[in-house]
Amino acid sequence: MFSLPDTAPWWAILALAALGIIVFGVRSFVRAVWPQTSAHRKELLQEWQRQREQERARQRKGIDNRE
Repeated sequence: MFSLPDTAPWWAILALAALGIIVFGVRSFVRAVWPQTSAHRKELLQEWQRQREQERARQRKGIDNRE
């Protein structure tokens, strides 16, 4: 039958296996959470952009008030 070598770098094999599991898990999670239709993705992106702009405006306002 098949015999595994004793000198194999098992830490590297385990690291690659763990990396594969993590990548697959993250991919599955993103697919479950991220909207599948382009209209929903567009709405989500626009909401993020609005939030960033509001945060920038608050920061600019805070800088202006210090002067």
